[in-house]
Amino acid sequence: MKNYLLLIMSSIFILSCTIDKKESIPVKNIELAKKSFAAFNAHNWELQASFFSDTCKYLDPSYGDKHVVVNRKEKAIKYASLEQTSPDIKDSITSIFGYEDKVVIQFTSTGTAITEKGKYKWSVPICCVFTYKDGIVIVDETYYNRGK
Repeated sequence: MKNYLLLIMSSIFILSCTIDKKESIPVKNIELAKKSFAAFNAHNWELQASFFSDTCKYLDPSYGDKHVVVNRKEKAIKYASLEQTSPDIKDSITSIFGYEDKVVIQFTSTGTAITEKGKYKWSVPICCVFTYKDGIVIVDETYYNRGK
């Protein structure tokens, strides 16, 4: 009887550890996503890029219609360039949720573009799907309407 009780208690303990781990992974990834957005809004491009794998695959209209691999340095350079044309660029998260290794973030990106014709305010609704592995984004699939 003692062995039977010990077996049941051990099984419950192992099962509860597994459940806690699965539930905590999406929570951890959501927190990491929020930190990457905070780094973006602080215009700390190197820190923001550090949340992504150096071999991260991107699906983003600005890169075309297929996945491309962009390293951290290239990502930081791209965002620094974006800051030059819209120095007040900011992303405001409107919705975020995680499931297993995915985090979906809906947000609005806003800024003031500086062009040859002057300045104009812009706003774009965007949705990203981040795929995480070991606490780092390995795939970033971003969707938005580029307009004309």
